[in-house]
Amino acid sequence: ELVLDYQPIVSLEDGSLTGVEALVRWEHPRRGRLAPERFIKLAEATGQMVAIGGWVLRTACAQARTWRRLFPDRHPLNIVVNFSGAQLQGPGLVEEVEEALRGAQLDPGSLIVEVTESVALDSEHAVERLRKLHSMGTYISIDDFGTGYSSLDYLRRLPIDVLKIDATFLAELGRESDDSTLVDAILAMSHSLGIIPVAEGVERET
Repeated sequence: ELVLDYQPIVSLEDGSLTGVEALVRWEHPRRGRLAPERFIKLAEATGQMVAIGGWVLRTACAQARTWRRLFPDRHPLNIVVNFSGAQLQGPGLVEEVEEALRGAQLDPGSLIVEVTESVALDSEHAVERLRKLHSMGTYISIDDFGTGYSSLDYLRRLPIDVLKIDATFLAELGRESDDSTLVDAILAMSHSLGIIPVAEGVERET
C-alpha cells in the first residue's frame, strides 16, 4: 500500500528541473492517503523502517532509470532519497545502495542521500556510513537545516554537498522579517563552503 510521490527540484537560474525527491505515502484502504508524519514513527517503533527505506531506495532508483530512458534530453536527473537513523545504523547499508544503483543502471552521482541534522550525528556509525556513501560517489544532503543542532561543527566533520533550508525560514521571505537575514547568512555560508543550497517549500515567485 506504499507509494512514492516525487517533488521537483528546480534551478532558480534557468527554471530547469535538476532532480526530484522521493516522498513515501501510505495508500490506506480506509483512511486514504497518509503523509509520512502519520506512520513513520510507528514504522520506526515496530522495526519496519529499514525495510520501508530499502523499498523506497530501490523504487526511486528504478523510476529515475525509467525517466532517463523516456526523457534523455533531461539527463542528468538526480534522485533524492531520505534515509532514517535506523538505516544508517544497519551494517549492510552501503552494499544495499550499491545494489540498488546497479540494478537501476545508475551511476552513484545520480543519488542524493538526504538525512536530518540529528540523524547525521546520531552516532559514529552514522557518520562513518555517510562518509562511505560519499566516497563511492553519492551526494549527501542535510534536510531541515537550521532547526536541529546548534553546533555547526558537523559541517566540517561530514562530507556535505547540499543544505536544504527549512521551509519555516522561507515562509516570510521578502516580507518584514528577520528570516531574510538568516537565509542570507545560510546562503553566504553555503557558498563559502562550496555547498549547494536548496530552498524547501517554495510556493511564491518572491
